[in-house]
Amino acid sequence: MKRLVLTALVAALAATGAPAEQPSRKPHPFIPSIPDLSEEEEKKVDEAIDRFILYDTGKLRGDEGKQALRDFQKLGPESVPALIRGLNRAAAINHSCPVTVIAAKLQGIFGSTNDLKMLTYARDEVGAGVGRTVHAAVIQNLRFYCTTRRNTLVRAGVKPINPAEAGVKMLNTPDLVEEAGKQRGDRLRLVLSELGRRNGDNVINTLGICAAGYERENQQAARASLVATVGRLKPDDLKARLKDEKAEVRLAAVKVVSTRQLRWGSELIDRLDDEDANVRLWARETLIRLARQGVDYGPMPTATKQERELAVKRWREWWLKQGGR
Repeated sequence: MKRLVLTALVAALAATGAPAEQPSRKPHPFIPSIPDLSEEEEKKVDEAIDRFILYDTGKLRGDEGKQALRDFQKLGPESVPALIRGLNRAAAINHSCPVTVIAAKLQGIFGSTNDLKMLTYARDEVGAGVGRTVHAAVIQNLRFYCTTRRNTLVRAGVKPINPAEAGVKMLNTPDLVEEAGKQRGDRLRLVLSELGRRNGDNVINTLGICAAGYERENQQAARASLVATVGRLKPDDLKARLKDEKAEVRLAAVKVVSTRQLRWGSELIDRLDDEDANVRLWARETLIRLARQGVDYGPMPTATKQERELAVKRWREWWLKQGGR
């Protein structure tokens, strides 16, 4: 029943008016670190590379040629399959410039990637079907670079990218929020981990809901991501989260105050009478570290409401003596 309630709450958050984002993408089937472009997108990239080849061989001049160069320079890692196709097409041309330039661009991308599958794909596809060509040395050198780069990464302990994890990273935030209400187990932990890298009220609220779940591993993952997200808030927003309606969000905010070693005596004292025991405990421990010199006015974890109120009073008196308000 509790799981159904959590799912319904997260689904409700996903339905709220979140800012529009780019559509979610799927990872490339052979290169998980880049998105799988549509046929139309692939066609546009191919056309941009073909225009560059015309420019580089002197067949496209003037403003059109300059624009072709700019478009080529903008191409990023998502264009690797198309760049390899363009390299292979250019290899059939006796003019050396396009092959050399495209190969240099690809090598730059390969030198900055940790995607082992990208390097394997490139090693297999560079020069595929080209046959005899005056550019054989350039092609062979690029393939050799892919092999050595991959071997270096493997020796360094780099593991192949998990396609499921890559797919989660390519989801936009609204879709991630929606996934958090649908998934369980390992998939949910991937979603929660990625949410910890995002910002926004919907992210914090969703993580706060998931952190209150009953599955221990998922709860721990949600709490860690919640602290990470809340930890990026500006001071005023962080103070507001100390009074959030969700106990897990208040707890995360107190943890951030503790980690940052912020001298927020009044705000922490307010949380000593929190309805949530974990929030009270963390607020007390943070105040003890703030006070130093063995100062501890409680409350104990088992304290009654009256005892908590007394602890709050004593802490406030202490804080005033420190010059706090």
